[in-house]
Amino acid sequence: MKKFKKGQSTLEYVIILAAVVGAIIAVAAMFKPKLVTTYDSLSNTMQGTVGRVNFN
Repeated sequence: MKKFKKGQSTLEYVIILAAVVGAIIAVAAMFKPKLVTTYDSLSNTMQGTVGRVNFN
């Protein structure tokens, strides 16, 4: 009986890649609300600062 080592290795790499991609998506979903809040706060601060600048 022949062994399909190349096919087995490829499958192992695909499984590892899927696990890594899944972990990245999970971490991104976890941090998304905090990032949105931070970017909104930064945007509001920048708008307020630009509004106070006098260009005369």
